[in-house]
Amino acid sequence: MAILADPDQVPYVLEGFLQVGIDRATIVDSIGMAHLMADRVPVFSSFATLGVSERYNRMIFVLLKSNEQVDGAINVIQQVVGDLSQPRTGVVCVIPVERALGLDEKLNSG
Repeated sequence: MAILADPDQVPYVLEGFLQVGIDRATIVDSIGMAHLMADRVPVFSSFATLGVSERYNRMIFVLLKSNEQVDGAINVIQQVVGDLSQPRTGVVCVIPVERALGLDEKLNSG
């Protein structure tokens, strides 16, 4: 799962995924807690605007079978957004999936 701070970078990440053989992903619009709470709780309004130009982020979900694919995806993301240890680039989480239903043979076979 990747959360990109700049939604305009998503197409470039997806193009990079295709180049490394990743041809399926799901994109979800998301919003951070500070931005959501800024309208409801005054103390959050100052946090929500600290150097952040976009209110919405994009989350990219992709199921990958091998560590090589995971490494390739992370490399693509960092080539596009930059070093993820820097602020306002994004977040990547690798979450093991024990079971997934509804997938075609390409992902289910193993």
